[in-house]
Amino acid sequence: MNYILPLKYFFVMISMLLLTGVWMFVRHTSLSIAGTLSYYEGKSIFGLLETVSPHLFGMAILVFVLTHFFAIISGVEQQRFKLFSLLFFLCMLVANSSVFFIEEGSLFFVLLKLSSTFLFVGLSFFAMYKLLKVT
Repeated sequence: MNYILPLKYFFVMISMLLLTGVWMFVRHTSLSIAGTLSYYEGKSIFGLLETVSPHLFGMAILVFVLTHFFAIISGVEQQRFKLFSLLFFLCMLVANSSVFFIEEGSLFFVLLKLSSTFLFVGLSFFAMYKLLKVT
C-alpha cells in the first residue's frame, strides 16, 4: 500500500505531460487534415528525425512503465493485458512512424497520424485509470 501515493503523483505528472503534448500538437496542426499535412510535409528527413526521436523514446518509456505496472499488479487478467500491451505499443509505433509517409495528398497517413496519436493518449489515460482502479 506504500506505493499508491507515489503512483498517483506519477500519474499526475504523466497526465500533465500528455496534456501539454496534445496542446502543442493542436497548436502545430490545428487538428485538421490540412494543418497536419502542411506541418509534416514541409519537414526534411532530418527534421522529422529530430521530432520523432525524442517522442519515440519518451512514448516507449511510458508504454514500458505502464505495461509493467499491469504485469506486477495482481488481479489483472493476463490475456487482456497482453492484447492491450500490443495495441498500446503498435499505436505508439504508428503515431511516430506515420509522419515519414506524409506527403502531398497522402490523406491516409495524415488520418493515421491523427487517429493513432489520439488513440495513444486515450490508451494512456485508460491504463492509468485501470491501474488506479485495481490498486
